[in-house]
Amino acid sequence: MPLTKYRANFLYDREELFALFACAEAGDVEHGGRYDARGGVLYVWSHAWRTQALRDESTLVGSLYFDWLTDCLTQIEWDEGFELADLLYELALLEEQALGEVKHGQWRTGS
Repeated sequence: MPLTKYRANFLYDREELFALFACAEAGDVEHGGRYDARGGVLYVWSHAWRTQALRDESTLVGSLYFDWLTDCLTQIEWDEGFELADLLYELALLEEQALGEVKHGQWRTGS
């Protein structure tokens, strides 16, 4: 499946990055959430893996790549069937939950 990439330059404070990753880890895909945090990458899945059937049905929506040296979200990737707006919406959800405000993510029109 081809991935589409978007080069980003979304700066965060170090504390904000810790909060984003802590929130993603609390919402781990294997524990009822939709995130998989590995190193500097947050993978966003379509479904939580609460059952084997949901795990089998789940699709990788995309990935958010963070650079811990610059405290920056540097790249956004998404899978076929999704678009940048989907990942920016997911980022808005994560920011709202972790930071209490939306910093770089974007709500969908009408949300």
